[in-house]
Amino acid sequence: MTVAPSALSRLRDEVDRALEVALDRRLPRLAGHHPALSPVADQLCAFVAGGKRIRPVLLLLGHAAADGDPDDVMGPALALELLHTFALAHDDVIDRADTRRGAPSVHRVFEAGHREAGWDGDAAAYGEAVAILLGDLAFVFADELFLTAAVSPVRLLSGLSHFTRLREEVMAGQYLDLWAATSRTTDRALSERIAAMKSGWYSVARPLEVGALLAGGDPELVAGLGRFGDPLGRAFQVRDDLLGMFGEEDETGKSTWGDLAEGKRTLLIAEAAERLAPADWKRLEATLGAPELDAGQAALARELLVDCGARDAAEAYVAEEVDTALAVLDTLSLPREVGEALRDLAGYLGTRSS
Repeated sequence: MTVAPSALSRLRDEVDRALEVALDRRLPRLAGHHPALSPVADQLCAFVAGGKRIRPVLLLLGHAAADGDPDDVMGPALALELLHTFALAHDDVIDRADTRRGAPSVHRVFEAGHREAGWDGDAAAYGEAVAILLGDLAFVFADELFLTAAVSPVRLLSGLSHFTRLREEVMAGQYLDLWAATSRTTDRALSERIAAMKSGWYSVARPLEVGALLAGGDPELVAGLGRFGDPLGRAFQVRDDLLGMFGEEDETGKSTWGDLAEGKRTLLIAEAAERLAPADWKRLEATLGAPELDAGQAALARELLVDCGARDAAEAYVAEEVDTALAVLDTLSLPREVGEALRDLAGYLGTRSS
């Protein structure tokens, strides 16, 4: 298990405390509309309790990089975490995922509740509908919290505009991910674009930029943080893809069959397509999106990915992108503590095991 750096652990604790306070103020308001909403409020609280808080921590570090006080932007930091909650709840419906963070996914929780109560209608459809609505509520709370930033209106508008750009990119990236899997399009350049839009910019580059903008950081600093976060974000996503195929389920909290069952065309798969002989590529491709994927097919896919060198190539890609990010970091003029924290985080994101 990879140990998180101290800066991440410390700031994560601060985010957790602030998030608890924020939800304690908002969830009773939600449940107060009608008793039937209490399970939704409870599940949102339970779901948000997990997570590594990487995105809010990076926003806080981006703000500190421009000499801002992180306490002033805890609201926007929490907004990023609730946006992530929205994205995961919806993503699990799209992917029909059974688990998330080592527990049943939101739609499965409400599907089970429907069945236990003996209600009318389709239990699975009900669970999916509630998960979508729960995600939408998290999205609304994210906007509300972003607006609590203790910064000038000009800086708030600048940060909010970038936050909107972030949301556009992640949703577009999710669509491309779905389109590539459904159309069975395997292309290395497309897989890199998806890695950037779906997760890289959203998870690393944009949080840093938003934080710096909220502090009134100059354009050169904002651009430099983006140049650092861009390759690191791609490394983050490709590491996630590797964990999705080869990770330990008790650490990752999700199935290692998921990406195969969903037919995702990740960089790992693109590397295999370039290396495998036609007959072996056909065997691998048959496992992608297989409706009744079993353990034997999953094992075959992993074996092919290892034997052809695709896994090693993806690992090398992660290492190279982290090195690129660190080279950019060396050119930036940052407060010493911020620079050290970003360096430690870069190493962690490139080698994490969960």
